Amino acid sequence: PDFPRFDLVVFDEASQIPTWDAIGAVARGEKLIVVGDPKQLPPTTFFMRLDDEDVDEDDIEELESILDEAIAVSMPSLRLAWHYRSRHEHLIAFSNHHYYEGDLFTFPAADHARPGLGVGWHPVPDGVYDKSRTRTNRAEAEALVADVVRRLSDPGESVRSIGIVTFSLAQQTLIQDLLDDARRAEPELERFFSDTVEEPVFVKNLENVQGDERDVILFSVCYGPDEKGRVAMNFGPLNRTGGERRLNVAVTRAREQLVVFSTLTADQIDLARTSSVGVAHLKAFLAYAERGPAALDQALPREAAGADPTPVEAGIRAALEAQDLEVDARVGCSGYRVDLGVKDPVDPERYLLGVETDGPMYASGRTTRDRDRTRSEVLGSLGWHLERVWLTEWWQDPAREVERITARLRREAEAVAV
Repeated sequence: PDFPRFDLVVFDEASQIPTWDAIGAVARGEKLIVVGDPKQLPPTTFFMRLDDEDVDEDDIEELESILDEAIAVSMPSLRLAWHYRSRHEHLIAFSNHHYYEGDLFTFPAADHARPGLGVGWHPVPDGVYDKSRTRTNRAEAEALVADVVRRLSDPGESVRSIGIVTFSLAQQTLIQDLLDDARRAEPELERFFSDTVEEPVFVKNLENVQGDERDVILFSVCYGPDEKGRVAMNFGPLNRTGGERRLNVAVTRAREQLVVFSTLTADQIDLARTSSVGVAHLKAFLAYAERGPAALDQALPREAAGADPTPVEAGIRAALEAQDLEVDARVGCSGYRVDLGVKDPVDPERYLLGVETDGPMYASGRTTRDRDRTRSEVLGSLGWHLERVWLTEWWQDPAREVERITARLRREAEAVAV
């Protein structure tokens, strides 16, 4: 109590800080800022019980956090709605729909269809969940470790950092053991697991991965049919109230790619046998990983999806398509879209140019900084080259505006060729 007081106390990742660990610092502060996400993990007894060899993840207790307390007493709040981490929108689209009511502003990548970006599905149909003994899925673990070794042995792939997330502590331990075997067999891989690289490979489970991120996340579901082909509707802590938050944490750790290794498929989860929200979300996520955004039924409100294009957008698109260019309207999968994306004729997997107007998407920005600076900076970091068409300029001389866009397309094409 005699320690000097602080002018300001700030908690980050506050959803994981138990109230009793926070209260001493709060009492010594003149002002308090609490930063966290109530849709992610609360503090648990997981770390308190790691020394217990008989720890049962089903019995892990959730605790109240300082974030819960701040929300309960209605502290003044500010919601951060712009999502920057993901280099591909599909990495956040599932969570945006299921956990954030579609309110997150996310941004599409210019090379949206490039292999190695987004969410990938790696089925392991011969896997077996050893429910009665080891509580692991060895075939799934071996498939994942083989992919890790392949990536780290490839000079082009090894520049991307890797994280491994498992559903359970038992599967985490098995994968760590298999990786140890691989490192002994191929000593040149050792450096990727040490501090000689900026982001070493990690292997973590749902309980301790919050706050971590990597370029590529490999996710082992582990659960699935047992040796008799039966699928139990018990998925550990995911079954509990609030278990869906663990799934949200696990599937949002990747910056560039998330690959789901799974014996379990969405159609094997029978929601008639469980009332767990977490299990329902797991079923939806497995369908999403396998089929992509098409699995998100009515994922976006109609106004976000763009409804009908404005006359300016329609006019620009028609003029460009008349030049045998392929143009997509309202590119993206959140409340913010790029009005028009012109595909590269040489490489249709990327957009050569984005065309923005001062229409509905422009107007959705709340501040001038958002509309005219921040969005373009974020899109530029995702590989976009942008051209703006103002409504008044289009009305005065549409042919001039089309020629300006066409000239920019020629310059971008020449730059790519060089």
